[in-house]
Amino acid sequence: MTESKEPITFSFEEGGTEYNLDDLNDEQKLLYNKLAMVERQKNDFVANANFEVEKLDILRVEYSRRLQEAVESESKVEVAK
Repeated sequence: MTESKEPITFSFEEGGTEYNLDDLNDEQKLLYNKLAMVERQKNDFVANANFEVEKLDILRVEYSRRLQEAVESESKVEVAK
């Protein structure tokens, strides 16, 4: 049983001319692969940056909660005097 492989195609703009990867020469394929690597790196970078922001937001909320708790418990002691 042979699997038919779907050809890899791409375009430079939505609705633009579709190019088949198999029709490219070696230099063009190399450029295509470099572009694909850069796009993957960019996506990874953005995903990692978003995760770092999420972690910082969680820490900010936690430290804010701790500070509020510390300040308000200190204030209650002063009022009790």
